[in-house]
Amino acid sequence: MAVFQNGIDVSRYQGSVNWPQVAAAGKQFAIVRVGSSGSGGLYIDPYFYQNVNAAHAAGLRVGAYYYTYARTQEAVANELTVFLNALQGIRLEYPVFVDVESKNLTTLGRAQLTALVQYAMDILYQRKWYAGWYSYTNYINDNINAGALSEYPLWVADYRKTLGYRGSYAMWQYSGSGSVNGITGACDLNRSYQDFLPAIKAGGFNNYGADGPALQEVQNKQLVVFNERTEYFYTANLNDVVGYLPLGSYRVTKRTTEKYAGYDWVVFRYKGGEYWTVLLGDRNRLEDCTCGKDSD
Repeated sequence: MAVFQNGIDVSRYQGSVNWPQVAAAGKQFAIVRVGSSGSGGLYIDPYFYQNVNAAHAAGLRVGAYYYTYARTQEAVANELTVFLNALQGIRLEYPVFVDVESKNLTTLGRAQLTALVQYAMDILYQRKWYAGWYSYTNYINDNINAGALSEYPLWVADYRKTLGYRGSYAMWQYSGSGSVNGITGACDLNRSYQDFLPAIKAGGFNNYGADGPALQEVQNKQLVVFNERTEYFYTANLNDVVGYLPLGSYRVTKRTTEKYAGYDWVVFRYKGGEYWTVLLGDRNRLEDCTCGKDSD
C-alpha cells in the first residue's frame, strides 16, 4: 500500500516535545495519548493538551488514543466519561483510537473482549468522534475477532521488518524505539495509509461539525493581564493568534460555559473589536469591575 503520511505517537513518557523540530524532520502527523488508568484511577495525560496544541501549531495533523483496562461495559463508559471530557472542543484530523493490549484483558475471552472494544468505538461514534482501535499482531491473533471490527480502522503494531499481520489495517506502528529530532529518547514511528480527514469532515466528526464553544454573556467583568506572555486570538483556536496583549485591563463580554480545547475562554473588547483569550492563572485573571469604555 502507498504511504499517505509518516508520523509518531507520544505520551507523557516523551516529556516536552519540540514540535517544530519534529515537523522539520518530516513527520506529518501525531497520535497523542489522552490518558489511561493507574493506581490512583483514571487520569488525563499531563502532556495531552500541550502536545495537541503544539503539534497543530507546527502544522501536523493530530489524532488521539487512550489505553483501556475496561473489563465491563460499565468500565468502558467510565473511561470514556473522563476521556471525552478531556477531548471537549479539540479538533482532530486522525481518529480517536482505543488502545487494547493489556494482558489483564486476555482472560475475558475473544468474544467478550471484541464486544467491549466495539462498544467503546460505538460510543465514540455516537458522540461524533471518528473511532478506531490499536493493538499488536500477536495480541489480535490470540484475543480479538478482527473480522467483527472490520468497519473500524485498525492501527496495528508490529516491529518486524515486514508487517506480519494478515488482516486489513489503516496504520502501521513499525518501531517502538525510533529516533526523531525534537524528542529526547525513544519514540514510536508510524505510517498511515489512509487520509481520514475527508470522512471526518463529511461526517462532522472530531469537532469539524462544531461551530465553536458554548458561550454565556457576562457583565461587569474585566480581564486583568499581568504577564506580557498573554496571547490573544481572532477565534477560539490556538492557531488563530493575533499577538500578545499589553499589560492592563479589558472589558469581558462573554465566557465559555465549559472548557473548550482544554481551556476556559473569554471574549473581550480591545481597540474597538472583540477578541478571544484563555484564562491562565500565571498570566491573567478575571475580576469584577465597573467597566466603562473599551480598553485601548
